[in-house]
Amino acid sequence: MTASRPDLSICIVNHNTPELTRACLRSIFATAGGLGLEVFVVNNTPDTDGAFSALVRDFPAVRAIQNAAPLGFAANQNRMLCQASGRYLVPLNSDTVVHPGALRTLIAFMDAHPQVGLAGPKLVYADGRLQPSCRNFPALLPTFMEATGLWRLFKGNRWMARYVALCDPHTDVTEPDWLSGACYIVRRDVYEHVGGYDAELFPVMYGEDIEWCWRIRRAGWRIAFVPEAVITHLESQSAASDRLYLMYEGSVKFMDRWCSPAQSFGVRTVASVGVLLRWLRARDAHERAAYRRILRLLLTGSR
Repeated sequence: MTASRPDLSICIVNHNTPELTRACLRSIFATAGGLGLEVFVVNNTPDTDGAFSALVRDFPAVRAIQNAAPLGFAANQNRMLCQASGRYLVPLNSDTVVHPGALRTLIAFMDAHPQVGLAGPKLVYADGRLQPSCRNFPALLPTFMEATGLWRLFKGNRWMARYVALCDPHTDVTEPDWLSGACYIVRRDVYEHVGGYDAELFPVMYGEDIEWCWRIRRAGWRIAFVPEAVITHLESQSAASDRLYLMYEGSVKFMDRWCSPAQSFGVRTVASVGVLLRWLRARDAHERAAYRRILRLLLTGSR
């Protein structure tokens, strides 16, 4: 690290999650070792109970930003990324816990692989189970396998992983099409080249990660999965049906922007078949209504 440039600029959005953010920050500073860190936290809601002020007092090294009005995930990350000065940038979810050595491992990997523009760690659930994070860009087989849930029958299958990245055992360094965005390390040159997240296309959450990875790959950079770096990701606390809808909405927006009409139609048709099969197996009226909503989205698009 030089006096003017930290090793890492870590960017976290706090949205009514002060205790999760506190645990995340504690893990960052406890595992940083001798790394030079610049840590931003944007508070996305009014600090009516003083919880964010208390957080800032407990972590005086944090560069705190208080929003006047709530913004989406992409817009909040962009607020921090444009101020960041580190050699590497790390958009990080607040519901994560950094394991010892993870940050140093990611930096060492990027230093050793200058052609890699973005890398992601292995994600695990709170109980230590693998949280698959490797993904494919929209294509027929991966979409069908994910929409139906059939990919779970092939978890850890290296042969199937050649076609469906979710099935990868996540034990070796690989180069998937994209990585889910709970934690990334991004080269500064990449950010300066392709810009940040597309906050206009993705004003809430979900979809901004695949679109960012797409633009990074189009610019000639590689994307890597680094299993030696481990991060616990607790995942969203929102209703599962809402989260699933937002994920499909993000995917449809991505296809409307970057895929040909024929490709988008094919992928959405395959996804519709998978969602229809899930609707047929739905446990109750609430679940069936959630799947009907997703089917309407897939059939009509995001416009």
